[in-house]
Amino acid sequence: MDHKIIEENLQQIDSVISSKIIIGEANQIEEIHIVSNGIRNPKQIARDVESVLLANFDYKIDHRKISIAQLDDIDIRKIKPRLKLNGISKETSGNKANVKVSILKADEEFVASKSGINSNRNIERMLAEATVMAVEDSLGINDLFIVEDIRNLMIASVQVVVVLVSSLINGQEIILSGSSVVKNDYYLSVAKATLDSINRFLTK
Repeated sequence: MDHKIIEENLQQIDSVISSKIIIGEANQIEEIHIVSNGIRNPKQIARDVESVLLANFDYKIDHRKISIAQLDDIDIRKIKPRLKLNGISKETSGNKANVKVSILKADEEFVASKSGINSNRNIERMLAEATVMAVEDSLGINDLFIVEDIRNLMIASVQVVVVLVSSLINGQEIILSGSSVVKNDYYLSVAKATLDSINRFLTK
């Protein structure tokens, strides 16, 4: 049982910010922990969790194994429409690299840049961090999100970038995930996946 795929499915449920599954020794689900934005009733979310598991994975879960934490007073403006990636740029000179990310909030542009060592791994991290910085600038909040990890995966012969971002909301850590299919530009997909992870939270 691939609990990561299940968590991804559960995070698509309306009002769900993040999910965590605990697997027992028999490879069965022992606990499901859900963090919601407090808009929907926990019982409704729990029923949705049961429905997703049954419909998508043919798995019946005891509702007593589902716990839902509500963040009723999240001090972040829920924004619509979603933030959009306007573009990225990358410049290298010897051992140094500079990246820039531009996002749009309606018609307003927010730009952030990062500089550092010219290595593939560092460039992708700088792009993710610059994306986070641009988002924070658009929200008027600093040091809200942290880039935890960036993974380059092959799924069904398709290259996909997955980015994990964490945040501390009302004293509780939440983990956000986003993904983007790689087409022509891997680094562009890194920025898209980073923005996708945050957009899922901001627009729920």
